Amino acid sequence: MNQLFAVIALSTLLIQSSHAADISANVLLRYENETNQVNLAPRKRVRMIASVGITSKLNEQWSFIAEARTGLKNKQNVPAITLYQITDQAEGDKDIFLSTLYTKAKFDKVTFFAGKIPWKTKQITDLFWDRHLNPIGIHLDYAVTENSSLKLATFKPLDGASNTVGHMSIFQYQVDLQTSFGQLTLAPWFVDYKGESDARFAKKDTQFDNQFIRFSGALKHGKWQFGADIGWSTKDAPSEFRDEFSSQNTSYTFEIKHGGLKNIGHYLIQLKYLHVERFAVVTEFAQNASSRFATSNFKGWDLRIRHKLFENLWLGGRLAKTQRLVGQPEQSVRFRLETKYTF
Repeated sequence: MNQLFAVIALSTLLIQSSHAADISANVLLRYENETNQVNLAPRKRVRMIASVGITSKLNEQWSFIAEARTGLKNKQNVPAITLYQITDQAEGDKDIFLSTLYTKAKFDKVTFFAGKIPWKTKQITDLFWDRHLNPIGIHLDYAVTENSSLKLATFKPLDGASNTVGHMSIFQYQVDLQTSFGQLTLAPWFVDYKGESDARFAKKDTQFDNQFIRFSGALKHGKWQFGADIGWSTKDAPSEFRDEFSSQNTSYTFEIKHGGLKNIGHYLIQLKYLHVERFAVVTEFAQNASSRFATSNFKGWDLRIRHKLFENLWLGGRLAKTQRLVGQPEQSVRFRLETKYTF
């Protein structure tokens, strides 16, 4: 709660010292039903994700952005808190914490982000990096041409609420092309991660060095979009895991998306297939929404449908089925009904 008060105080100061300030807030309510596991008990619960943010524009170049939200402060890829546990499991913590706090500077061809920043590297899905994780570091966009850019990032991922673990650096080139089939986006990127031992909370493979060659791309035609995230680790599996995971270095997801939520009455439909091998990502930082039991070493599909009922309200559902690739068998069916209101 002290962090929430700090956000309020900081926001007040920025409003008083700036030319313009925008405040935003939203609340998502969700019913979750997770079944068909091999080694985990079925789980049903009602959860909530809430956030409030402020963007304070000092002048034409400089802005400050801060957001506080719910979730687990020591596992910030879990943004939801449990309001009601239907099955017999612990409810977990109900934290409120500062999820982002950064400055943004925009010049002629350069856009600069520094602080506790959201993910800014182009990816079609969350396969490699969960969008709820906001590391501490710097991201730089350089506009090469009107349709292409270079992206550079260097940051330290979080270990709990106040510590960090390892160091990640990213270089990406992105280009958008108009073709007879629609708008084509191509974004190859390279990732270097330096591991660090003795993490307190972020323990899933964060101690191992790794490097990745990745590609993200999409073709958008009318209301349809066909996208993919593909990546390979250039490193061998750590020696202690080499026998079991020696060839586990590839990840890919393919997504078909139709529609959007721009206007009342519109639908958004997304279907994706995921295949994520153990050391093709840093397990701790990979997407956390599709599978209950893992963020790597699994495959499966994920379907999401949303419908915009009112200007600030949508209603949707999500169904995902996943299974483990290597090791002790495990699987999961995750069903969600959810609605989100934006203030």
